[in-house]
Amino acid sequence: MRLLNGSNSRIYKLAWQDGAPLVVLGTDGGLLEKPVKRSFITLAPAQRLDLWVNFSQSVVDETRQLISLPFGVYGGETTYSVLSAKVEQTIDHALALPDQLSQIVGYSANDAVNRDSPRRFQMEIGRRMNWRINGRTFDMQSVARDEIVHLGDMEIWEFENTIGSGMGMMGSMSLPHPMHIHGLQFQILERKISDAGRGAWETLQPGFVDEGWHDTVLVMPGETVKVLLKFEDFTGLYLYHCHNLEHEDMGMMRNYRVDQ
Repeated sequence: MRLLNGSNSRIYKLAWQDGAPLVVLGTDGGLLEKPVKRSFITLAPAQRLDLWVNFSQSVVDETRQLISLPFGVYGGETTYSVLSAKVEQTIDHALALPDQLSQIVGYSANDAVNRDSPRRFQMEIGRRMNWRINGRTFDMQSVARDEIVHLGDMEIWEFENTIGSGMGMMGSMSLPHPMHIHGLQFQILERKISDAGRGAWETLQPGFVDEGWHDTVLVMPGETVKVLLKFEDFTGLYLYHCHNLEHEDMGMMRNYRVDQ
């Protein structure tokens, strides 16, 4: 079963209503090396996950519910159904979940050209509800000096979601940002959370699936996430942005350029 979060901004905290674990086979970039189990999974806008779902222990006419659990200020306080699966017949099958799904040849952070000084991107709310990255909003052709990379280089990028940035009503509370980078897949290296953001973060963190390859990573308020990526194949302009639709439409989207 492939799950895609196509919502504008909603984050899902997905679980089986009967408490059975969710078995994850793949992420944005394909198969994991081996299955992983979670009691729930956190799925932010644009993220994808592949699940192994086994109904062999169910009986005919039994219904299983995939639900989204409450998680406080960012997710509401109610549980609601996302998917109902009704078993209609019994069949014989010989499928088994393999222990090994793929072989991933990962990157090494030691090979990053900026391993001692990651490229830093800070998300914040500016005046008049301008959603910004490093103090900038979107411009169709604009590329700042610190948004230029080189073909063949491997880099560490650091996304920081500060708490209490900005002005006005929304300036007193930061919001989650699912950060999406076009043109490549990356590895998630590290997450750090501030004391101010720990409460909300801990309600979702156990459901993160950071294994494997990704093109979108959720950065919670007060959190800093490091990713490792390599610029291969082509030069040119690419986008990176928050995948909350309202945030990107209000400016939280920028170009990066790959040069020779």
